[in-house]
Amino acid sequence: MGRKALTVEAANQRLDAAQMGLRLYQRGEKLSLRGTLPPRPDSKETRSKQQFITLGVYANPAGIEYAEAEAFRLGALLAQKRFDWREVEPDTKENSETCQAWIDRFQQDWQKQQEGDEDAIALRWREQFWYPAFKWLPPTAKLTPHLLDDVVDRWKPNSRSRQVACQKLQRLADFAGIESKVRDRQGDYRLSNVERIIPNDDEIIAAIDGMKNKSWQWIAAMMATYNLRDHEAFLCEMDWREYDGQRWLVALVPDGTKTGKRETFPLPPEWVDRWQLWEVRRPAVTARMNKDYGDRTSTAFQRAKMPFPPYSLRHAWSLRAALWLELPTAVASQFMGHNPNVNLGTYQKHISKERAAQTYFAALKKKQAG
Repeated sequence: MGRKALTVEAANQRLDAAQMGLRLYQRGEKLSLRGTLPPRPDSKETRSKQQFITLGVYANPAGIEYAEAEAFRLGALLAQKRFDWREVEPDTKENSETCQAWIDRFQQDWQKQQEGDEDAIALRWREQFWYPAFKWLPPTAKLTPHLLDDVVDRWKPNSRSRQVACQKLQRLADFAGIESKVRDRQGDYRLSNVERIIPNDDEIIAAIDGMKNKSWQWIAAMMATYNLRDHEAFLCEMDWREYDGQRWLVALVPDGTKTGKRETFPLPPEWVDRWQLWEVRRPAVTARMNKDYGDRTSTAFQRAKMPFPPYSLRHAWSLRAALWLELPTAVASQFMGHNPNVNLGTYQKHISKERAAQTYFAALKKKQAG
């Protein structure tokens, strides 16, 4: 008989087949068990509900083997109505104040408000809370204002990462009823303060034309033409639509992306033909979360010696929409998938500078012609 597969998926298949009522669940780098469990001793609940059992083992083959054995053991106790939290977590009262305990409770409360399948919800949790903030909290330490302040010091002052982390940690502190002002330490990061490299159309064309890898060229061209975020270029669908007797290739961004479902049009339209964007040529990239697509795209741009980072293509699209097409801010923001205030705050100084130059040269040309 061959060795059993030691993966989370394989272990869960065996547990489901045995009807154990518990499944392995990976949170960050470690494993927990999840199932319908009776209330903890310190809980005000009276009915069983979906809960986590923290195991403290890593999601490697040895950890999976241990977690599966625990699931079979505890599943049998549940079936016999002999499950006791005091045996599973001997220091339940003490553990109830730890970072991991509060993260578990916060996650369970957050999940009640989510829609979609389990994998999509788990992905959102990792992207929105675990990787930006919660993974840096020591799991067995007591959650205190002092600890939160210490953790914040790991992020650079006035950075976007620090701003996000402070906001997430404040939500956890508020949920736990802890008197913390960690949000006050987020600094003064604003998109409008960030100096951006915004290439003009000739620079964009030259850079994308020069990409030797046609799959990554397609990704770059999609970002430039349709103002897509890097992960959206991997996940979008293309659809031909008819407007005023003409066919237009529209990019359809699905749910599960940063700002959800939307559709966007090419600008300028001739770039669709230039790079034959109807021929989908995505690179073979495996990603667990949207950030993975972004990391791979940044690496590909560096390898291709692109003179600007990937997101510069979206910034250029925004200026093009305002200056060349004169799209209303609300419409451009809808195509870009963010709030109009973000659009104004981020790009207004660039738009104002370009418009001032355009006005000057138009007036000068008129004066010289007269």
